[in-house]
Amino acid sequence: MSKTITSHMLQLVTFTTSLPISQVMSRLDDQVAKGSPAITAGWATATREEFEKGINDKVGPSGFMFFDEYNYGRFLQLYTNSPRVHVYVVGNPIFAQTMLQHDLRAACNVPLRLLLIEKADGVGTDVVYHLPSSVIALGDDAKLKAAAEVIDKKLESLVESITAP
Repeated sequence: MSKTITSHMLQLVTFTTSLPISQVMSRLDDQVAKGSPAITAGWATATREEFEKGINDKVGPSGFMFFDEYNYGRFLQLYTNSPRVHVYVVGNPIFAQTMLQHDLRAACNVPLRLLLIEKADGVGTDVVYHLPSSVIALGDDAKLKAAAEVIDKKLESLVESITAP
């Protein structure tokens, strides 16, 4: 048995908006097609073309699709007067494969997570995420870094669209 620890510089991005969390969540739901049914059932037997068509049919206008949501605020309210806190898991397996083909460790951080935190006074929302290239491009692979930087831009565009006043 062996153990390796790799140090890496993580970058945390925070967008702050005056919009209420309910409006940010509604916009995000629309952008990632939250209401679409899950597609994982047919992955094992699909051809590449069938798989990509299935993905493209499920993504929202942002190019990302909804995977999951965690309502941390609900259980935190059992312990304290917490604001609303939600984590969305979003991604696109077609985007992911462009990175995974270079380094399978990228799978530790895809799909991506967006943390939505309601401001304590109820006026405004923070949207927080790890910059994809800072958690996915672990080595010196230029192709992986370039692929992750494309995802940086796509994610930033998504977050700008849901936080714009």
